[in-house]
Amino acid sequence: MHTRNVNVKTAAQESSRKIGGKTVSYTILVAEQKKNSAEEPDVLEFSSLAELKKLRKRCPETMSCTYFYALSSGVDKQFRHLHVVEANHFKQFGREIERMGIAI
Repeated sequence: MHTRNVNVKTAAQESSRKIGGKTVSYTILVAEQKKNSAEEPDVLEFSSLAELKKLRKRCPETMSCTYFYALSSGVDKQFRHLHVVEANHFKQFGREIERMGIAI
């Protein structure tokens, strides 16, 4: 006989959040700015690493720009992103995510 944790009130399987696992949604932020420019950097937002890789294949990093990559786990009370991983280059960013074992 197979058993599962079931919420009796809704007769549905309990979520991992209730059992103790914490589900975290991540957001990838990429800031791009021309070197020696006074303008604000352009910030792009991605929900998966595959989307970012697709963009980097179409538009690779250039030497005339500076980049900043961040993996955010949400925002704090002042609406600032909480960075889990940060890097200045795409390949370095990908390696850091793999090293931490984050699946996004």
